[in-house]
Amino acid sequence: MLLGAHMSTAGGLHTAFERGDALGCTAIQIFTSSPRQWKGRDPSESEVERFRTAWKRSACEICLAHDIYLTRLGTRDRTILRRSRDAFRQELATCQRLGLPFLVMHPVGDADQDEDAVLDRVAGSLNAILSEVPDQGTKVLLETTAGQGANVGYRFEQLARIIETVDEAERLGICLDTCHVFAAGYDISTRAGFRAAIAELDGAVGLDRLHAIHLNDSRKPCGSRVDRHAHIGRGEIGEPAFGWVMRDPRLKKVPKVLETPKENDMDAVNLALLRKLGGE
Repeated sequence: MLLGAHMSTAGGLHTAFERGDALGCTAIQIFTSSPRQWKGRDPSESEVERFRTAWKRSACEICLAHDIYLTRLGTRDRTILRRSRDAFRQELATCQRLGLPFLVMHPVGDADQDEDAVLDRVAGSLNAILSEVPDQGTKVLLETTAGQGANVGYRFEQLARIIETVDEAERLGICLDTCHVFAAGYDISTRAGFRAAIAELDGAVGLDRLHAIHLNDSRKPCGSRVDRHAHIGRGEIGEPAFGWVMRDPRLKKVPKVLETPKENDMDAVNLALLRKLGGE
């Protein structure tokens, strides 16, 4: 079972593994730099080596990165688009230096723009970036969004459109966020709704492209298009749905990480519940 949580890198990128090991994680997610700053971290060779050494010594099998919050690869604002492309290009290069298999990103444009135009602009940005950063093993994962604000990708067919428009589509995959898909209108709180959502995802993009799952309950109801994470079983989705995620044989090998609120040692509580739901 590849299960864990988003980990802080305070004190150095390598420290994420110590924190993950303390919680019994076998998968973790990190930011390689501050998610609220344009300028990314360009780790030195010694930092990269320290990170890789810590990973080898850790029980964490998978470490994935999440892109910064500022990136808007689908915006029509030329200045922000240039900064977004530059930041994402650097982020992807950093992930490859660190040996990370996946970089998760939100497809974002402008709230007042035609969504098809945003999707095409995201694809165009990815085409430009991937052509400049040779493939060294890091896949870009398009995250399912709640559809809040300027976010696109809240329907599976929107993600499929991006993938189909990118020349090097083999370098792309999907990250499914349980809170986001629920808020977007996929009612995974019921057994029938969960099955329907997975079937729709498979039909639109293929489960072979699903490489990560963010496990979050939702503070807002289904279809709200509002992104508010809650602790497992303490939101509108409810505990049973997470049992279905954890036990579905098609999802068994997909890394799953928490992005629930960081408070009162709740990572340990959430992980213990998920392991129980998964049959451990």
